[in-house]
Amino acid sequence: MQRVYAVVREEIVHLVDDRAKVMGVTRSLWISKAIESYLHLQDDDKITSGDDRIIQDNREITSGDDKITHAVTTLKAKLDESIAEADHLRGDLLGKEGDLAKLKTDAELKWRETTQLRAEITQARRELESARNKVEQLQTEMDKKRDETEQARDKVDALQRDLTHYQDTVKLKDQHISFLESTVHQALDKLPKALPPSEEEAKKKGWWRFWRKI
Repeated sequence: MQRVYAVVREEIVHLVDDRAKVMGVTRSLWISKAIESYLHLQDDDKITSGDDRIIQDNREITSGDDKITHAVTTLKAKLDESIAEADHLRGDLLGKEGDLAKLKTDAELKWRETTQLRAEITQARRELESARNKVEQLQTEMDKKRDETEQARDKVDALQRDLTHYQDTVKLKDQHISFLESTVHQALDKLPKALPPSEEEAKKKGWWRFWRKI
């Protein structure tokens, strides 16, 4: 067997491959059968008819090629549109991922701030409780000091009254002593003058003081 080579358009090659695939044979076998089908005609009329058939087949092949080309063009357009849409969706997805990352960052920051605020609130509550305890303690001490102050004031008032009483008593005693001294002087002035007693008698009776004053 010999090999026969021919130059055909690429679209025809694709169409031959499609036909061979439908028939379940190889490309070379399909081409061989097509040539045999064309050459096994019995007369010129049949040859002409075969030529017309080939022409018709070529037209059908060309029409099929055009349909395939149109379909391929349509598919390519749809593919390009799908790719563009996919790129657009990918861009949106990247934007959403960026927004999501930003939201996660903001959420983590808010969580940290919330945790810090909770810790500060807890510390503030502890300090407030400590301050309340301190205030209660100071209030207790102040009440105690107030009571002590009231007691001290009462004692001071009592001491002041006692002091006034003793001052009045001393004043009365001074007045009484002054009255007695005045009475003694008057009594001595009325007595006749005489010799003073002896020294022993004066010391014994204590009269010498009055004699010395005369």
